[in-house]
Amino acid sequence: MTHVQGVGPGSVLGGRYAVTSRTSAGAHHERWRADDHTLEREVVLVCFPAASSVAAAALDAARRAAGIEDPRLVRVLDVGTDSGVGFIVEEPLTGAQPLSHLLQGGGLPADEVRRLTGEAATALDKASHRGLHHLALTPSSVLRMPDGGVKVRGLATEAALTDADSLSDERASRADAVGLVKIAYAGLTGRWPLVAVDGGLIPAGGPVGLETAPTIVGGVAAPSEIAVGVPNDLDLICRMTLGSGERGPVSPGDLALQIAPWPAEAPTSDGGGGIRQRGRDEHEPTRVLPAVGEVTAALETARPDDAGPGAPHDRTREDAAPTGAAGAGATGAGAAASGPSPISAAGAAAAGVAAIGDRVGSFARAAADKAAARAAERRAAHDDFEGEDIDLDDALDEAPPSRLEPPLPVFGREVPEAPSGAQSRLALALVGVLVIVALVIGINNVAKIGEHDGAAAPVITVTRTRTPSATPTPSSTTPAPTTTTQAPPAAPVSITGGTGFDPQDGTESDRSAAKAFDGDTGTEWRSRWYGTADYNGGKDGLGLLLDLSAPTVVKEVVLDLPAAQDVTVYATDSGSTTSLDGAQEVGSASDASGTVTIKATGTLKPASKIIVLITKAAPAEAPNHYRAQVNEVTVR
Repeated sequence: MTHVQGVGPGSVLGGRYAVTSRTSAGAHHERWRADDHTLEREVVLVCFPAASSVAAAALDAARRAAGIEDPRLVRVLDVGTDSGVGFIVEEPLTGAQPLSHLLQGGGLPADEVRRLTGEAATALDKASHRGLHHLALTPSSVLRMPDGGVKVRGLATEAALTDADSLSDERASRADAVGLVKIAYAGLTGRWPLVAVDGGLIPAGGPVGLETAPTIVGGVAAPSEIAVGVPNDLDLICRMTLGSGERGPVSPGDLALQIAPWPAEAPTSDGGGGIRQRGRDEHEPTRVLPAVGEVTAALETARPDDAGPGAPHDRTREDAAPTGAAGAGATGAGAAASGPSPISAAGAAAAGVAAIGDRVGSFARAAADKAAARAAERRAAHDDFEGEDIDLDDALDEAPPSRLEPPLPVFGREVPEAPSGAQSRLALALVGVLVIVALVIGINNVAKIGEHDGAAAPVITVTRTRTPSATPTPSSTTPAPTTTTQAPPAAPVSITGGTGFDPQDGTESDRSAAKAFDGDTGTEWRSRWYGTADYNGGKDGLGLLLDLSAPTVVKEVVLDLPAAQDVTVYATDSGSTTSLDGAQEVGSASDASGTVTIKATGTLKPASKIIVLITKAAPAEAPNHYRAQVNEVTVR
């Protein structure tokens, strides 16, 4: 890192920001504390050479990020350049602790990891709706305020400063989702998963000041293999996302839905560092196991060398390598002793249950307690006691009784008594009264058949007119006026699937294509953003290729467009996403927005697909941002 020339204690940027001290430095920028002399407040300055290749992109990203109002995103207060230095002014975060600092003593409680990750995911999901992404998430990007609030800093600007802002909208959302899963992994284990995802499309990144997570074939070790107390859902998300294949959440919003709900407030304490056993009624923070080398050795040792496939583990052997959380705990305990010694079954049961806490049931805890108690009794009676096996039946003979109530019988034990004679007569009388009332009503209705209700019956009149002439002629009767009944509108044809259509690239925002036919006008399909309405001059148009439920003669297509665009609709049988060959034009509209009905100008041949081609995009969320946008498509 080379020092940013012109920035140091006492420097004044923009005529108002007096630099005081540097807090961090990156590959292309530095972060400084400063005093705003105009508003008399403390601020944070992100400084970088104004002539660098990333300066213009960083300033533009900061301006766009300033337009998003969310309390979980660090606010951008100002941007500018001065004496060859570009700077971004952020709100001060007095007393905030980056996640990288919180993890120096080990992993955090699982509920707190869920809360930090969920709040950050919700904030980035809101930003993604405006076309902004982070793309450079590390434990230093997520901060916890003194009141427990969560802040995410570096939205869009970190990516611009590191020259990482080169992904499509869908790929950028996926990259942020992966970054958040890495944040959750680090929060649970205290280690950073330095692994590339999606076949290398999302790079591994670099060191972040934490110990690197142990790697296995296809990714990194699961959090539950490194730390205790890891919830199943968080463990599964980390396994799927950081393993081989494009699995796991596709966007920050998707991740937030998968891990919700989370606590509204931070815990009163994050617990102590290192491994800690938990009492039965005590809150258990997630704590990491010993060094990576020990964990890796435990993962690689699945069974004794002389055991065949499916052979049971012998926990009493000196050379049996422990596996899993309990095994790692036993390894750590053994390291503190003077040397290896035989482990009794009673001691192993007690140590194993104490290591994994509430992850075992009441029967297992009872077994461990019983085993430990009997071992203590035998030690008191025999000074030379070196361990003895205990049967599971002996361990559980005093297990706590079940609190479940006995099941209710399916049928009653007693058959109800037959009704008395008085009750039977009363029931028959009621039935007879109801029958008489029904007969009276029915006879009355039959008698009224043919009568009118007082309203005048419709009268059909035939109008006779005379032809105008000087000499009266016999009157002629004009034909009765004929009435034409307008045919009801054609029923909509169901759309069963769809994808993006781009004659140049072959794909365009495929993941969100279903939003254009989900029946909800509040959701939309939109393309990635371009600098001009004609797609930077490199495309004739792009849009959607939608599959119909059956070959249909398309009569009209109704579009719900959120902004003014030029659109042409085609009917086709081709599944190509790059060619209009053989497509029949249904119709087109220019500068159209809202509900737009495009009717076929002639009789078309049956077609199984339609193409909605946006030839002129609409302005998007920021200046010089244009997207093709469709809320809903209905075909008749």
